[in-house]
Amino acid sequence: MEKSGLTHNQLQAKCFTWMWNTYPDLRGLLFSVNNNLTTQMDGNAGAIRMAKLKSLGVIRGTTDFIFYFKGRMYAWDIKVGRDKLRPEQVEFITKVKENGGDGGEVRSLEEFQEKIKGIIK
Repeated sequence: MEKSGLTHNQLQAKCFTWMWNTYPDLRGLLFSVNNNLTTQMDGNAGAIRMAKLKSLGVIRGTTDFIFYFKGRMYAWDIKVGRDKLRPEQVEFITKVKENGGDGGEVRSLEEFQEKIKGIIK
């Protein structure tokens, strides 16, 4: 849980909703990457679903949010409480940075707002 008591999904929803409502002209440039689908099934069904998703381009380590603005990509993962970036996420963010983008983690709505405002100023 985040300091304010929000869950991961609640914080992610607050960030997205704030962006959607505050910057309507930028709608569609911030989007969620749902790569957690592979963990929702066990056994054979899960393995089959995971193989299909991989063949469609779902990869481990992709961050929760991608924001594309003026030719630059930003990749952020929502983290709450003691959560930390997984090695695959660190690798993904490193690759984004090596290719001219930026990224990291977001732990509060305020932090997200500061990042967005700093980018679009």
